[in-house]
Amino acid sequence: MKLGQVGQPYQPGQDKLEEKLIYRLDNDGHGLVIVKAGISNQEVENIQNGAAELGIYIDGPIIFLLFKFGTGSWNDAPFSWHTVPRGIRVYPEEAEDSTTLKVTLVEAADGIVRAGRQVALTPEFAGKLNEAIRVQANGSFNGLSYGKHLNVVYNQYTAEDMAEIADARMA
Repeated sequence: MKLGQVGQPYQPGQDKLEEKLIYRLDNDGHGLVIVKAGISNQEVENIQNGAAELGIYIDGPIIFLLFKFGTGSWNDAPFSWHTVPRGIRVYPEEAEDSTTLKVTLVEAADGIVRAGRQVALTPEFAGKLNEAIRVQANGSFNGLSYGKHLNVVYNQYTAEDMAEIADARMA
């Protein structure tokens, strides 16, 4: 995922977007897009300049990227290599940059990018994340089982719970 440009539409031609958190690894590298309605100035400040805390929680076939910026709370974005479209699906070593997380904050009401930044991943964190993706990519995948497992995890844990038991953390 490319880093969105502040003040520009995230997806040209689409002025209203569904609220969601998307993490994925593709040709451009690691990307996190946060699409949210009613973004406050504090949330923009947190994304642009706040301390970045990241975590990885792995549960069965799902990798959860955990993140917290500045004074914000923990959030999570589930990931499966198998759900990335084939044309842009890559192994970490094939990505343009597998040591940086590109973060884009988008206002859902108008589709405009409000904040963006690049977070340099520590070698240890990048190594663990990239290895987890490689292991996941080489495993089997069943979309129905993935969806059911996602529901099970969300019924058991909040993002903060996952951060406490994370397989890896970076501050």
